[in-house]
Amino acid sequence: MTAETRPNGSEAVAGLDPVIELKGVSHWYRGEGMPAVDDVDLRVGEGEIVALVGESGCGKSTLGRIMCGSVKPAEGEVEFRGRSLAGISGKALQRFRLQAQMVHQDPFASLNPGLRLRTTLGYAVRHHKLVGRRDVDDFLVEMLRRVGLDASREFLDRYPHQLSGGQRQRVAIARAFSLNPRLIVADEAVSMLDVSMRVSLLDLMLGFHDEHGMAYVFISHDLGVVRYFAGEGRIVVMFFGVIVEEGLTEDVISSPSHPYTASLLESLPVPDPRRARARRERERLMDLEASASRPDGVIKESGCVFRHRCPLAQDRCEEAPPLLTVGGTHRSACWFHEEVTSGTGR
Repeated sequence: MTAETRPNGSEAVAGLDPVIELKGVSHWYRGEGMPAVDDVDLRVGEGEIVALVGESGCGKSTLGRIMCGSVKPAEGEVEFRGRSLAGISGKALQRFRLQAQMVHQDPFASLNPGLRLRTTLGYAVRHHKLVGRRDVDDFLVEMLRRVGLDASREFLDRYPHQLSGGQRQRVAIARAFSLNPRLIVADEAVSMLDVSMRVSLLDLMLGFHDEHGMAYVFISHDLGVVRYFAGEGRIVVMFFGVIVEEGLTEDVISSPSHPYTASLLESLPVPDPRRARARRERERLMDLEASASRPDGVIKESGCVFRHRCPLAQDRCEEAPPLLTVGGTHRSACWFHEEVTSGTGR
């Protein structure tokens, strides 16, 4: 699969079989009134790249963990390649865990500090009998070289603390790809690295996509990184556990149809310090107003989840808007999406 034939959003909706599909998925954490994920429907096609975007605490990481099976949703259904994950066990569960892999934000936290790389990388390869036992070391060395590391059998004897942050993240990526998954959930996978290292790892992951055609769910708060990685895929924007906008990457970035997406785009760095200070002050006042208007102790409010921070909020926003089609595969959960698109709401 080449870059020119990467699936786009319309193909994901109309033509590609789903690799993962969420239907009415909700999840609460103990002690929290508001759901981390609230009645989410999401479909990711085979070989598709979908970027999941939103601020910290919006539920995107929880949604990623649900897709990989490390968190069981409180409500709703998750299907992997057409089969429900509810109640699966034994070999079926093992196959799913083999085919759905996660790359975490912090590679040092995701790699056991007390285990050598040979053990960390080799356990699943041996357990699932992906290569012969005698060939495991050679297989691991080749995988590490493919992710840009100058690896050898001696390299496999190292511990995570003996590697740089970039090297650890490459090891984490090698571990995920060594299992030949059909779905990769990358949760802020490059956010802790410097810019030059980010581009290198993004290109690395895209190269694996072009070669093997696995699907990606790329979780990030950085729209610049998202535009680079998922330029020919889709963006799904989340706020307070709810999907508020989705569509082809360029459609969403060039013509946002939800005021929250517009605010995310406005938060991208600007070279003018005066504009940056004015924007921070405006956002601070909006957050204070939102905190004052949002009632405490509410388990789940009705209405639009963004209305307490929205410059377009009106009485109608007391009713939660559905994801409305605004053109092609572009959808927005806003009653006044036309005003956002025209620029009057930004």
